[in-house]
Amino acid sequence: MFTLDEVLQWSEGRVVNSGEGEFPQSGPTPSYRRLTTLKDASPEDVAFFFSKDYESELRVTRAGLIITGDAFVAPLRASGLPQWKTSRFIACADPYSAMAKVTREVSKTASTHDHQSAPAESRIHPSAILHPSAKIGSRVSIGAHVVIEAGVEIADRVTIYPNVFVGPSAKVGSDSVLFPNVVIYEKTVIGERCRLHAGAVIGADGFGYAPKVDPTTKLTVDHQKIYHLGRVVIGNDVEVGANSTIDRGTLGDTVIHSKVKIDNQVQVGHNVELCEGAILCGCSGVAGSSTVGKFSILGAQAGLGNKVNLGEYSILTAYAGAAKDFPPHSVLAGMPARPQSEQLRILAIQQKLLKERGKKK
Repeated sequence: MFTLDEVLQWSEGRVVNSGEGEFPQSGPTPSYRRLTTLKDASPEDVAFFFSKDYESELRVTRAGLIITGDAFVAPLRASGLPQWKTSRFIACADPYSAMAKVTREVSKTASTHDHQSAPAESRIHPSAILHPSAKIGSRVSIGAHVVIEAGVEIADRVTIYPNVFVGPSAKVGSDSVLFPNVVIYEKTVIGERCRLHAGAVIGADGFGYAPKVDPTTKLTVDHQKIYHLGRVVIGNDVEVGANSTIDRGTLGDTVIHSKVKIDNQVQVGHNVELCEGAILCGCSGVAGSSTVGKFSILGAQAGLGNKVNLGEYSILTAYAGAAKDFPPHSVLAGMPARPQSEQLRILAIQQKLLKERGKKK
């Protein structure tokens, strides 16, 4: 449970219809039981309205408290919706940012929260295997069947869920969370306040093989493995989704800079550099030695080929594939990727040709 006053504090907002509804003007501060969607909310729930895409849900919601943006207040007041008088509305400058702040506070009671729920004293499950040379910080939580190898350094307030493996000489920064079945290979460096979700694999060998050629036929007859000797180095405030993989460098390092966010089932190849704040959506991939510029976005199932550089603040839309470098602030689509405006013109021409062909039949 949490109160109206707490939500006001977390969202940095204000009640905008307190004098226009059927609410008592005095008495105890209202309390709410959960955050949920507009369509599923009851009078004991809090919901968010920050996009016109949810107008249909707003018309039927029973939410007791709705957090919205300043820009929506006047239209809502003039709309005649009964919810304006039956639900309290909190307005704030940026409702999407408010959602991030409010969900963070409410999530402190959840088992999957971050360092805010670190124990007062370290908790190590008796089935965990810790090498004597491993250095374990204070207020650390280590779950069942965790294996921590020689030379590992685990900083303060780290939470490690069951069945995690941390390889030799790896480092995990303070306030980070490793969810179940995460695998951290040797010498990997993970920064502070990182969250690695279930099944993530950090530091596996990259996909590198030298062909073995028959001298007579000149044909490939085998694949000789190139052993990868580099590391994965991850900065602060990085999140890696479930079952995503980040390969170690061949000789140098694969580098994931601070504030990078990686979705589920993403592949990051050897010697890749993901610059500050880059976002990789589900099932996207970055081939070896490529660079994703800061705060650039790869849409779902988008990909970069080998040694491709995507400039900062660029967007590679869903399913697009970039096979060459692109400058900062590019918006790209298609396969091979090209500026989205060009891709849309090509699609329009194709549609026109198909219509003309249909008329001739």
